[in-house]
Amino acid sequence: MRFFYLIFTLLFFFSLHSSHLLQAADLPTGFVEVQIATGLDPTSMALAPDGRVFIAEKNGRILIVEDGELLPEPFLVLDLDNSNERGLSGIVFDPNFEENNYLYIYYTVLGENHNRVSRITANGNLALAGSEVVLLELDELLGSVHNGGAMEFGADGTLFIATGEGSQPSNSQNTNTLLGKILRINSDGSIPTDNPFYAELEGKYRAIWALGFRNPFSMAIEHSTNRIFACDVGGFLFEEVNAVEKGGNYGWSILEGFRTNQEVPENYRDPLYAYSHGLGCSVIGAAFYSPSNKTFPEQYHDKFFFGDYCKGYIKVLNPQTGVVEQTFATGVHRPLNFKVTPEGDFYYLERAGLGGGSQEDNTSSWNGALWKISYTGNNAPFISVQPRSVLLPIGEEAIFSVKAAGGQPLSYQWQRNEVDIEGAIADTYMVSDLTLEDNGSVFRCKVSNNLGEVISEEALLTVTSNTRPTPTIVSPLSTTTYQAGQVIVFEGKAIDLEDGELEAANFRWKIDFHHDEHKHPALQPTIGIMGGEYQTANVGETSANVWYRIYLTATDSEGLTKTTFTDVFPETVNITLTSEPTGLSINLDGQFVPLPHTFESVKGIERNLSAPFSQELDGKLYAFRQWENEDADRLNSFFTPQKDSTLQVEYEYVPFSDGDGLMGNYYNGNLGDLDSTAHWTNLDPFIDFDWGIGSPNELINDENFQVRWLGWVEPLFSEEYTFHVISDDGTRLFVDDFLIIDGWMSHPALETTGRITLEAGKKYPIRLEYFDSGGNASIQLFWSGLHTPKQIVRTSQLFSEFSIDIDNPEKLPFVVNWFPNPVSDVLTLSIIALEAETVEVTWYDLVGREITSKKVNILPQKTEVTWEMATFPKGVYIVEVKGNQVVESRAKIVVD
Repeated sequence: MRFFYLIFTLLFFFSLHSSHLLQAADLPTGFVEVQIATGLDPTSMALAPDGRVFIAEKNGRILIVEDGELLPEPFLVLDLDNSNERGLSGIVFDPNFEENNYLYIYYTVLGENHNRVSRITANGNLALAGSEVVLLELDELLGSVHNGGAMEFGADGTLFIATGEGSQPSNSQNTNTLLGKILRINSDGSIPTDNPFYAELEGKYRAIWALGFRNPFSMAIEHSTNRIFACDVGGFLFEEVNAVEKGGNYGWSILEGFRTNQEVPENYRDPLYAYSHGLGCSVIGAAFYSPSNKTFPEQYHDKFFFGDYCKGYIKVLNPQTGVVEQTFATGVHRPLNFKVTPEGDFYYLERAGLGGGSQEDNTSSWNGALWKISYTGNNAPFISVQPRSVLLPIGEEAIFSVKAAGGQPLSYQWQRNEVDIEGAIADTYMVSDLTLEDNGSVFRCKVSNNLGEVISEEALLTVTSNTRPTPTIVSPLSTTTYQAGQVIVFEGKAIDLEDGELEAANFRWKIDFHHDEHKHPALQPTIGIMGGEYQTANVGETSANVWYRIYLTATDSEGLTKTTFTDVFPETVNITLTSEPTGLSINLDGQFVPLPHTFESVKGIERNLSAPFSQELDGKLYAFRQWENEDADRLNSFFTPQKDSTLQVEYEYVPFSDGDGLMGNYYNGNLGDLDSTAHWTNLDPFIDFDWGIGSPNELINDENFQVRWLGWVEPLFSEEYTFHVISDDGTRLFVDDFLIIDGWMSHPALETTGRITLEAGKKYPIRLEYFDSGGNASIQLFWSGLHTPKQIVRTSQLFSEFSIDIDNPEKLPFVVNWFPNPVSDVLTLSIIALEAETVEVTWYDLVGREITSKKVNILPQKTEVTWEMATFPKGVYIVEVKGNQVVESRAKIVVD
């Protein structure tokens, strides 16, 4: 994706954002839109078969909209590389999601400089813990833009993946890399043998389906034709909509747009449609309007929708001619991703955000939104569902219906053999107690309003004197039960009054899996068998309120049918979960439950327990130790046993420290001298401030001020910590004298992160610096880790002063702190130690050459020594401190 490429002032974007919140997009007459979710950092979305909307956020979260509401808990949170255009870019559901609960994601792997395609298993509204299966590792990225990420399943069940060239244009024509391509793999990660380059390439490169793309960030597949359309974000000249063909080459980086007189590669394909940068800057969004229920007017049926990220419009393209037929929407705040629901509605994501195309803008958005467009029909009527012809026996009733939209009120008039039927003025018409005289009648409906009239297709009524067949399910019996993973054997027979006993060719079986009021297909409709076997699942739906419904439909020689069914219910037991200490919580199949907790479970079904690394109870912190069977793995998966059972999880107490916070030194002036005397000093218990347009204190300016917080931080666990700073404006964070966050620039509220490995119980120097350049002012300091959920760094772990505990010398760190850093004039070395000794301080340049060395005498508790920096040229140095109480302490010092 190439985000907005023009640079404007922040004032322009703030005014743009504010005005957009007051109005929706401009749509054609008859269409309305509603804002479903806000506050998003979106990149893509996918529609679950049950109507839920899964939204992929660039920062690694997947959110769910259910019944029109954004759920508070994320479905999944990924730890990934979220810089510039890197992050979570794609999401798609498996075609058999209702059976296997699989969905697929495309994201940039943290610390590995490449994108990945993985499969995740859903468990309700949460991802199943530990379920990620890596299917495809893409090649190394040269830069942080042009990642691609669109994914769609084809009609044959294979997965198509669009990849960007990763800032290296030559990748697009190189078949020894997966970048700049459309890929095709099977849903298990294997590669189909009928891929176009399968015979001439090896390994994962056999997945290449088409090549020559720059950054195809959006893609759609029309399943009725299996046509693949990819929107390729261009360079300096053109934006392209490409109809992707097997083995095709789409030209980048040899040419953009339509071919004129250029030399082209083998199997070159011109774009179906291209437009210059006078009409936009970044083609985005891709969707065919081909739902099962077409509620939009006919002019939109089977058309292709795309948008432009910069101009904020959505256009309608005829996929047969390549001609843009109309503009569908304008005023969209950076459109991003489109989806059409089976019910005929149109979802779109808008990214919004800061704008300007900077790295900060590309990295995150704080005000993206999900919108739904529906057609209300405030114009001439049209019929979206036509009446159907029927074959029925004597004595039954025939029902004909239409579904129409248009300007209200709509009027209906049914006709029989082109003659109006008196009183038949609803959208449904019924003929009762059929006789042979009704045979051959033709029914249709006229729909009208003050703007026009439309007549439906004709529906033929066929009435026969024959009777329906009688099917009987012989097995399973009504008393049959099942355990998860067992086989259900089904068998049937059918008798017809005219045909006698029917053969297998007249049988149609179907099995649905029911859960509460919902159902999912288990055995797809199967014709031509008298019976068979069905393997029940032992993974997936964990509710005990489930059953299988087995349908048998018999069809006689004339085409009359009749259906019967039987239900097979599960065998269940009760499982009780407890904790030590009592009152903790645990994740059961993706949902947290308080303990103790008893639940009913189908025998043989797999259950998944995930114990949090740590959790708080009554103000105390506890860390996971083991299960009662001494299993130290937090993830506990088991198949439900045959008898009622109890399982206990055990935690151990982790005491908080007794910190008091950080010392905040507040300064007036923007980007002034943080080493001068502070205008106000305050002990801040934690860093969680939102001053708005006000001031931290009456001594400090409302705008253009700075803060430096100093002290020590003590981790509760030995692990890698991620520090998160959310601020408006700039920040720098040093932990253990390492600069781990450098966001020293003006920006709106933005999250920046840095990582460092820390040891439990050891105090580390921490320095957080902040400036406000005007407007709103806010800053928050969070941390997170394997055992630490993301949270504001608590007061108990922050210390404004550090004194040595002589009674516990084994816990004493040898603390070395340098400040200020960067430094201009005088550098201070602060050392806290248990005993007096002489340490050696050595300066090196970045290639390891020694610059100078000096011995320093230190005393117990705290010693400070100053260094005059006038003789040091500007640059970066490594300073090393060695002594008996410390093997080695190293710091990077910037002299400016």
